[in-house]
Amino acid sequence: MNIHEKLPRNQVINTDNRKGLKSLPDDSIPLTVTSPPWDDVRIYGDGTLTPWNANVFREVADQLWRVTAQGGVVCWHVGEQIQNGSESGTSSEQRLYFRDLGFRLWQTLIVETMAGHTHGNRYGSMIQYIFVLAKGPPKTVHLLRDRPNKHAGEVKGFNKRRRDGSFFTTTQTVIAEYGIRGSVWKYHPRKQEDDEARRHPAPMDETISRDLIRSFSNPGDLVLDPFAGSGTTLKWVMTMGRYYLGFEAVEQYFQLAKRRLERYRVGMELS
Repeated sequence: MNIHEKLPRNQVINTDNRKGLKSLPDDSIPLTVTSPPWDDVRIYGDGTLTPWNANVFREVADQLWRVTAQGGVVCWHVGEQIQNGSESGTSSEQRLYFRDLGFRLWQTLIVETMAGHTHGNRYGSMIQYIFVLAKGPPKTVHLLRDRPNKHAGEVKGFNKRRRDGSFFTTTQTVIAEYGIRGSVWKYHPRKQEDDEARRHPAPMDETISRDLIRSFSNPGDLVLDPFAGSGTTLKWVMTMGRYYLGFEAVEQYFQLAKRRLERYRVGMELS
């Protein structure tokens, strides 16, 4: 039996994620998809949880480095709070701490929600980030191809520059109907697929979870969410033929995630 077969599968566990992570073996998790608290934008549960701060973040990050498998990926979805008239800078601090642990900063994805909201005298909505962190070169990457190509079906070569600045033309090729998605992911605001998820104060966007799982895992892989919340990421993991493992410290959200996952599991069996 290999190390992955010894791990809990298709479970959401009511525990502090630091304790949950410490229970996992070294180098065992191929993919983590999660969205931690964004500063103190929201209050979770009854307010008795250990406050989310830099020290708690570092404990979680240290454990994620330890448990991530070689070639594994952590997708860390985060935003910032406006504090005292300024962006907090928390996400930048977290990104560099992950780097200092040893993670490769494989890519930073920008999430634009296209909500149209403004914040005082600032432009538009606040953007969000997904830090794609890799322990060595990522073992699994499936780049999403959903960007329509204007010249689909045409045969073209493209001019590129050499390091000395001179131009050359690439080999002629037929342009595909769709190209690889860019690093700015745009989503229209949408409700969760079930209203029950909205009982959590900050449910992760359904489509972000789905697209990250599609991009960095294969069917049969184990996917971890240490901030399971209402179970949105875990639901997508299950419905896409992967195994899930989640930790959720707040009892009411743990029960909410359990109910949602069971309902989706039954629905899959009946379909």
